[in-house]
Amino acid sequence: MKTDAKEIVIDGYNLIHKLYPSPTSASLDLLRQKTEKQLLCFQQEKRCSVTIVYDGKGSHKECAFGAPLHIVFTPAAKSADLWIIDYVKSLNTKVKMVTIVSSDDEIRRYTTAFGARCIKSEVFALQLNEITSAVTTNNPNERSLRMTTKEKKGNAELLSDREVARWMRLFTHENY
Repeated sequence: MKTDAKEIVIDGYNLIHKLYPSPTSASLDLLRQKTEKQLLCFQQEKRCSVTIVYDGKGSHKECAFGAPLHIVFTPAAKSADLWIIDYVKSLNTKVKMVTIVSSDDEIRRYTTAFGARCIKSEVFALQLNEITSAVTTNNPNERSLRMTTKEKKGNAELLSDREVARWMRLFTHENY
């Protein structure tokens, strides 16, 4: 994922469901905290602003870990999807500096129509796991995501590193 964005806005529960495919309601708070910790590592590595938006409780709160991660719980009458769409609409010319992370087709359609860059949550989840893994192993040069053969077979949508590199060369502006 190309992350020259100044800000990344994340559909919170959408990402959590990609990171942890079968969360229980009892573990949701713990999974939010774990995800927020990973996002802090990502934020430090990529040096960009990160906002995670949850459906919900109607309050803004600071990250539990004391860092500048922006956490938004939407008012009960407004979904995270609508909050993200409204936020992108409000950006005007600054919208080109924002990347939206969501696999929700409606969010992706609206926000790209307004000029924001979008990536699917499952793609972002892979990069998030790579960065977190590299940071926790204290080896910043290690950026490969290790997957077992069973995991690769279970997710047919994943591309190999070689395929990703080929597509990136094809679609980057450097080729024009």
